[in-house]
Amino acid sequence: MRRLTRRERVAAGLWIIVTLVVWNLIYDLMVTRAVQEFMFRAALHEAGRGPRPTMAEVLDPNVYDAIWVSTLFASLVALAGFFTIRYIGQPRER
Repeated sequence: MRRLTRRERVAAGLWIIVTLVVWNLIYDLMVTRAVQEFMFRAALHEAGRGPRPTMAEVLDPNVYDAIWVSTLFASLVALAGFFTIRYIGQPRER
């Protein structure tokens, strides 16, 4: 196994940062939607149109899904990054 060149190390660092940002953005988006759903159900309860929601029943399944979906998308970004780094490291044909 060979050592990575400076260019490849920089690319790897950038891809890791992009992967973490993608994970965080998708997780935050999905949890925010779950909180909005909880607030909507609470408003329905206050209006007398539905049962009283608990945070656990609304947020727990959504947080579980948010973890898995954000991990899936971040993994796809990381794979794209690894393939890019591998492509950068291949010798050029002339």
